[in-house]
Amino acid sequence: MKSRVFTRSNRANAIATLALLAFYLIFFFYPIGKILSMGFSLSSFEQTFTSVSVRKALWFTIWQATVSAALSVAIGLCISSVFVKSEFRFKRLLEGLTFIPFVMPTVVVASAFISVNELLKLDGTPLNLQGSALGIIVAHIFFNTSIVVRTLTSTWPMIDFESEQAAQTLGASKLRIFFQITLPQLKSGLMSAGSLAFLFTFTSFGVILILGGLGKTTIETEIWRYATQRTEFETAAVLGIVQLLVVVAMLTLNNKFLTTDSRNTNLRSNVQYAHPVSKFRKSANSLFILMFFGFPFLVLLERSLSTPTGHSFLYYKQIFWENSNERFAIFGTRKAILNSLIWGSLAMVIATVVGLIAAYLLTSKSKSISQYAGVFLLLPLGASGVLLGFGILVSLNTGLFDFRSEWWIVPVAQGLLGVGIVARISSNAIKKIDPTIRHAASTLGASSLLIWRKIDYPIIAKAVIAGSAFSFALALGEFGATSFLVRPQRPTIPTTIFNLLGRPGSSTFGQAMALSVILAVITWFVVSLLDRSGSLSTNDF
Repeated sequence: MKSRVFTRSNRANAIATLALLAFYLIFFFYPIGKILSMGFSLSSFEQTFTSVSVRKALWFTIWQATVSAALSVAIGLCISSVFVKSEFRFKRLLEGLTFIPFVMPTVVVASAFISVNELLKLDGTPLNLQGSALGIIVAHIFFNTSIVVRTLTSTWPMIDFESEQAAQTLGASKLRIFFQITLPQLKSGLMSAGSLAFLFTFTSFGVILILGGLGKTTIETEIWRYATQRTEFETAAVLGIVQLLVVVAMLTLNNKFLTTDSRNTNLRSNVQYAHPVSKFRKSANSLFILMFFGFPFLVLLERSLSTPTGHSFLYYKQIFWENSNERFAIFGTRKAILNSLIWGSLAMVIATVVGLIAAYLLTSKSKSISQYAGVFLLLPLGASGVLLGFGILVSLNTGLFDFRSEWWIVPVAQGLLGVGIVARISSNAIKKIDPTIRHAASTLGASSLLIWRKIDYPIIAKAVIAGSAFSFALALGEFGATSFLVRPQRPTIPTTIFNLLGRPGSSTFGQAMALSVILAVITWFVVSLLDRSGSLSTNDF
């Protein structure tokens, strides 16, 4: 009987593993491999980098990513120190607020800063945020500071605060204490946060495309332009290879520092670090954090309500009730909302099922399996949506594998981008399961499904919910892969916002802002579920 149980279990595991491999091979490795084969030649590289526009885009990509990452780390360090070093009212609320920009769709972030630009009438001034490097950097700082804050908030407790207090007692200045004692201990967290900020900025698409326009382009937007507008696939492939190499390097660097942090977990201080802070300073800190993370969205809301005749819900009415009018029908706003919700839900299911299978492989007893699975299964975490969408466009286009016009290819691509998140969150929870309980249940004749329902799921439920919610939020706002794969008759909210912003007129602009608010509200609701679950760790990114 025991052998029959193990045979049944092994058969189920083998089927699940083969299905996972097939999914990855068809929808990830084959498309990425196609890009590599198209661009992997000396002549292609020479032809690509002789272009002045390509070299300019490459330089701007590196420059803006470096500046944005450095400033994000600096601001994030200050904000995280406020959360760690002091207690104040609404601290929990503000900590939750800092996380929202990171999961907020890039088109919403871009729309928010377009709203700020319009409200403050910055167009034509040195502080213009649209079509300028300043706007891109400011948006990326806003976008990436949240992940820096989360990363450093978990790193601060590793500081030996007793050394700081001793140095202060001996008369050392705050500046000297910071640079000689605090900063060296924060090094791994700072480098991890910086590498993530650089990576997300380097592969940014929506922010660059909307705020940069034609004047400011990066590798990511050049891949999109060469593939969709100029149909020069070889050039797009070469740029894709360059981007992939940088992504792998940044992920390797980030993993190195995350490993260092995990080794130093036992060095966490038990000292309660809370310096006396005046009420004025607490209020000032709270106001700064609230304005930094909340002001762009408040302006976005105000612009969505601002009409030529005053403030009203006119643009929301046009989206939901007046879209049958020929003037607005081209954009299909109601259809876009419905498509996004349906496809986001399907993407969530795909990411959850595939991610759970991947999580069990990541926690395999065999070290060789878990190591190779870690490299193999988490690669989509570093792949940009543009790269994946381009790969699917040029690879899955023949014979039985011609999926370009199929509606379901969009949620598949969106789900694939969320698999890594689900896998990492769930695998951390799976490691907490006592294997002896599983073994005892198997010996007594329990099936693999029954063991999972009665033993595994109650332990990993919160993690699964957190991963699912996060993948749903990612799918809702996904713009890179979707821009390649979506058809005009089947729009999503991000693609519709982009199309609306590309049309002149106050009505289309107002609808774009209103749609951005709707997408932001949905995403905020999902994020609130994430925070309530308490299962989402910074190290899961």
